[in-house]
Amino acid sequence: MEMLEKYFDTAFTAPDGIKKLRELILTLAMQGKLVEQDPDDQPARELLEEIEAEKKRLVKAGEIKRQKALPEIKAEEMPYDLPQGWEWVRLGKVSHDWGQKIPDSLFTYIDVSSIDNSKGIIGDNFQILTPEEAPSRARRIVAKGTIIYSTVRPYLQNIAIVNFEYEHKPIASTAFAVLHPFLTISNHFIYYFLHSPIFVKYVEATMKGVAYPAISNKDFFNGVIPCPPVLEQHRIVAKIDQLMARCDELEKLRTEQEQKLLAVHTSTLRHLLDAQDQNSFANAWKFLATNFGELYTVKEKVPRCFEWVSPLMADQCFRCARINLVNLTMC
Repeated sequence: MEMLEKYFDTAFTAPDGIKKLRELILTLAMQGKLVEQDPDDQPARELLEEIEAEKKRLVKAGEIKRQKALPEIKAEEMPYDLPQGWEWVRLGKVSHDWGQKIPDSLFTYIDVSSIDNSKGIIGDNFQILTPEEAPSRARRIVAKGTIIYSTVRPYLQNIAIVNFEYEHKPIASTAFAVLHPFLTISNHFIYYFLHSPIFVKYVEATMKGVAYPAISNKDFFNGVIPCPPVLEQHRIVAKIDQLMARCDELEKLRTEQEQKLLAVHTSTLRHLLDAQDQNSFANAWKFLATNFGELYTVKEKVPRCFEWVSPLMADQCFRCARINLVNLTMC
């Protein structure tokens, strides 16, 4: 946590600092280092036993299909030691799907394009379709509380929780893996785990294909997830929510700062190009050269500001700034 607070102080100015900060938050959370453990919490081992009983009940009631046996977790699959009371489990152990169906009435269709991956929600561009209009991929049944994960191009992080009841029963694309948590397992905890560096690394190692890389359902549900006690899951989610909100604020401030820097630079260029005498030109040039490193901290801003500079020159300007060569003439 000390390191995390330190990162909050430096993330604002460091390249990709806020992105790295988010990754650090999720890494600490999944290692049990974000909140304190409570020895009075029900250990995850007992929760998993209750899940097995619940699974049998649901299968007997015909609400879910019997799951195929999952392989035992090998020692080399456990990337780190867990706190007391936690357990490593496979994703398929703590969640289930609702099966598939061919639409036979009006339904809400959730496609990959329906996901707002910047917010992790299903946007407003879902479709209400008739059975005749149903795409061949419209098959996966989902319900409120279900997590959907796009297994096609998983690096795009099209992940969301079905967070409310739709007027017409929702059906998702077969491009999604569907996870509905058993019992009191937190869907938000699973959602954050799917974004964590440890799971992203696993997906990158197992996905196949070039044009449309994908991870198979088998590999996806065989992925291992750390399972804390339920009460700790909720404490972790609350802490992540709080810290991610701070990251959102940092991003907003950083955007505002970049816009102000751009305005300052645009004004500086205008003074430089519109100088009426040598003294005015020299002052504008001196200001630009002295503050070059600060005005060009973002490479993408260089071509936008220096439209009269070739892309090669703009790239060189940025590299000069990054290594603190503030003398503009060196570009």
